[in-house]
Amino acid sequence: MRTHSRRAIVKLSCILLAASVGAWPQAAFGQGSTHEQDETQLVALENAWNQAELHNDPAALKLLLTDDFIITEPDGELMTKGQLMATTADRSYHYDVLVSQGYRVRVYGTVAVVTGTYHEKGSSKGKHFDRRGRFTDTWLKFGGGWQCAASHDSLAVKD
Repeated sequence: MRTHSRRAIVKLSCILLAASVGAWPQAAFGQGSTHEQDETQLVALENAWNQAELHNDPAALKLLLTDDFIITEPDGELMTKGQLMATTADRSYHYDVLVSQGYRVRVYGTVAVVTGTYHEKGSSKGKHFDRRGRFTDTWLKFGGGWQCAASHDSLAVKD
């Protein structure tokens, strides 16, 4: 598990470094801002979250969430950080596709809200699923880094 955790930390660090490097040239020439860097970093973290779930990697997910994290699932079920990590580790839950898009990031100092849409396709205990929906994630900044404190997922309303 220790090696697995180190790999997760290295993967997450690489993602964050890539996001930071992409924002650095703008900031160096006075065209960027901390706000823009935060937005870039938050989108990178959202994508890292998808990768953690896609690859059944709870150690990577652990780094992204506050200890008191809570998520509201589309059916109204509440899950804690520990429960989400256990679900992420469960290999009977498999994603073929897990993608988020249409990000809208709003930063308010040390709090940020990220909204967007998601598409997830795969199988759970042998049953196939193909879902599209919307999400809202609330992120908190601690010492320069961001962690998600709350998430809400909903399925898209069909016409």
